[in-house]
Amino acid sequence: MSNNRKYIVSIGSKTYFKSQLESQLPNWEDDDNVATFLDLVKESDERKTQGIPFENHADILIVYNDNYSGITEQAHDRIGVLIDELSNEDSTIYIHNPPIRLKEYLAYVKENEDCEVEYSSEIYTTDMNEEDFVENMHSISTNIFGQEQALKEITKSMWYLTKVERKKPYVIMLYGNSSLGKTEIVREIANKFYGDKFVEKHLSMFKNTTYSDYFFGEQPNRKTLGFDLLERNSNLIFLDELDKCPDYFYSAFYTLFDSEVFKDASYEVSTSGMFIILTANYLDKKQMMDNLGLPIYYRIDKFIPFNDFDCDTIRDITLKEIADRADEYSNLLTSDDIYEAVSPLISTQGENARTIKQKVQQVIEELLFSKIESEFDD
Repeated sequence: MSNNRKYIVSIGSKTYFKSQLESQLPNWEDDDNVATFLDLVKESDERKTQGIPFENHADILIVYNDNYSGITEQAHDRIGVLIDELSNEDSTIYIHNPPIRLKEYLAYVKENEDCEVEYSSEIYTTDMNEEDFVENMHSISTNIFGQEQALKEITKSMWYLTKVERKKPYVIMLYGNSSLGKTEIVREIANKFYGDKFVEKHLSMFKNTTYSDYFFGEQPNRKTLGFDLLERNSNLIFLDELDKCPDYFYSAFYTLFDSEVFKDASYEVSTSGMFIILTANYLDKKQMMDNLGLPIYYRIDKFIPFNDFDCDTIRDITLKEIADRADEYSNLLTSDDIYEAVSPLISTQGENARTIKQKVQQVIEELLFSKIESEFDD
């Protein structure tokens, strides 16, 4: 059987893939000639179970990246052949973020069967002209307390990234005690510069070897780190609490931090231009070296410490926390009432955003309850 199929491959986010479809198939969602891969797989399986030949071959077949998790591992081994079995010999196939096995098949049919295979990749851009950059960083500084030097170092790194073209990712580590603003500053950067579009992974959730499939992609019908990076909406990657991640997953980060291509057993993805922000609760660089090991440590471009809050910063955060919650209590209490009651509970050192928030919460509850406490004492 001849193969005159045309394979159109899109690498990038779901939004990008949809835009590619719309540019070439304006009415694809209402076109009866268009079928989706997973729907036809299910139909084919049902007909085989019933002993009925499958004849509903697609003229136009769409293979979404989510479809790969809907088939068995055995089906992944022959995914290219399976796509051809579900389509006509002159069909057009639209493919989103193919796994490695499918990419190898496409390379084979292009070389040996002279099929047309077209690739397009999403281009990730960040608008950072000087005026907007300065304005955005000033805006971030008004929401982050007590970390002026850390913010200055982050600003240097981000401005550097606007002026150069990086082939490998740029990796920074924000470190220091918990609840000093590390995560908050990443979210501010995502909001002001990346439209809140970023890959966020809380590494403390990956506690044991059952998560190895995610990092190493050993089971192709499951989502992996490579899968998530392929469908990212921007080049901002946030890996939170690296110190909580078991060290047997570190090898997955070696190539992610230090290579132009990240590759697991199922997917490969270009890492060019990625801005990777790590956080950890380490207190100094020596502690990082000892716990992360030198292979990871030396793949990090920059280390930015977050300092414990001083007395003035603790006061500013307390006042902001009280002000931010005004809608909760404005008809019942005043901010002065709350500040007067909470001040004796808050230390001049050793506090962080979480402990301050908890103490303000405690005081608001106690002040509100005091108004009816006598009724419970009777």
